[in-house]
Amino acid sequence: MKKLSKVEAFTGLEAAIVLIAFVVVAAVFSYVVLGAGFFTTQKAQQVVYSGVQQSSSNIVVIGEVYGDASGTTQNPPRIHALIFSIGLAAGGSSIDLNKTVFTYQNRTVLKTLDFASNISGNDGNQPADWQWMIKSSSNDDKDKALEKNEQFTIQVNLSVDSDGALPASEDFTLQIRPDIGAAIPIHKSAPGGITPVNLLY
Repeated sequence: MKKLSKVEAFTGLEAAIVLIAFVVVAAVFSYVVLGAGFFTTQKAQQVVYSGVQQSSSNIVVIGEVYGDASGTTQNPPRIHALIFSIGLAAGGSSIDLNKTVFTYQNRTVLKTLDFASNISGNDGNQPADWQWMIKSSSNDDKDKALEKNEQFTIQVNLSVDSDGALPASEDFTLQIRPDIGAAIPIHKSAPGGITPVNLLY
């Protein structure tokens, strides 16, 4: 009599085990994919927020920009100091002036200015050439951070020599670059005739 071969059956229990294994693998893979998606979304939000923060300036110039030529001995007279007020833009975050960089440029000079942080308008001292200081303040809490509702009057001293001082009808650009936010350029021109105090246009 011919012997029949044994046929192994694929039972329901084995099928269930394989199905469970597939479900577990799919769940782990889905968790990894979702986690990567959430991480990417969070990073994208951070990049967008940082970009908006960096592209918008937190500083605004309040009022006019003046040029001081008082006491000059040059003939014809030249402007040796710039004076203006700054404040925070609407919704802007506070600015640490210790970390703010001022750069002055005209057709012959490009200078990065030093912060005369140990000098204020109350002590009667004056910054040296190519330095700037906080001349006066409004609503200030006596630190060097520009915060909401505060205004600082800034004095920028140029050089008194022929290259640094600003002659009549000369254009210049003063750039204020805070540690956070976009730089703000102040582009002005000296008037045709220099007086002790000059409104710059």
